[in-house]
Amino acid sequence: MISNAHAGTENGDPDVRTIFDRQHQRLRDALHAALLAARAQGQLGPGADPGTAADVLALLAHGVNLRSRAGADAQELSKTVNAALNSIGGQGMT
Repeated sequence: MISNAHAGTENGDPDVRTIFDRQHQRLRDALHAALLAARAQGQLGPGADPGTAADVLALLAHGVNLRSRAGADAQELSKTVNAALNSIGGQGMT
């Protein structure tokens, strides 16, 4: 729902925009914390930056939500997510 609202007319309301930004920041922060834990366990590639990777994965999450709602093939979306995870040194999902 948040992903759809980002693209809707609601986005023009400053109060609503604040809620959207706060939600995105929470998602990004949770991903960043998970990536820091993954780095501590040696699961990230040597050049992977947890902050930048968290930004990419948060944006990817919104994109996957939108594409899924539009009827995109789940296996194709999964391949995309795996490619992103593999690029930062993750194992991906099966």
